[in-house]
Amino acid sequence: MTKYERARLLGTRALQISMNAPVLVDTEGQTDPLQIALKELNEKKIPLVVRRYLPDGCYEDWTCEELL
Repeated sequence: MTKYERARLLGTRALQISMNAPVLVDTEGQTDPLQIALKELNEKKIPLVVRRYLPDGCYEDWTCEELL
């Protein structure tokens, strides 16, 4: 996973969490959406897919579990 993909995943997931999306890990009293998203990423539980475009115009979809 590139640093840009990581930043986009964390930002997208933190926004979802801040808009009351279900949290997939134990928050242990944490209230910061970015910290919760980071914990989800470390535990490989972010329910998002990274789409990588290739030079010929097609693309590949990768789950977070495959990239970590």
